[in-house]
Amino acid sequence: MNSVDKDLPAQTFRDLLRHGRFRFTERELMEHLQMTYRTIKRREQDPSSLTVAELLKVSNLLNLPIQDVIAVVIKDIDASSSQEMIYHGKT
Repeated sequence: MNSVDKDLPAQTFRDLLRHGRFRFTERELMEHLQMTYRTIKRREQDPSSLTVAELLKVSNLLNLPIQDVIAVVIKDIDASSSQEMIYHGKT
């Protein structure tokens, strides 16, 4: 686990896990979050499927306030929803 620049803003939930304050191997993520590889990948693709318990585990793992983690997830969901609306021709 290597510390990286903590001032880089996480744009997506995936960025938060992969390029945030720390870098984790797949195995470390699986162990700390108590999720399978497949579940982690699903949550990265669709953060709206995260449970409150999973959000708390991410918060604890990254040593971030839960509000910060939720803010990133909401921003990610909003961005995905906007992209879907554009894709389907809705505005």
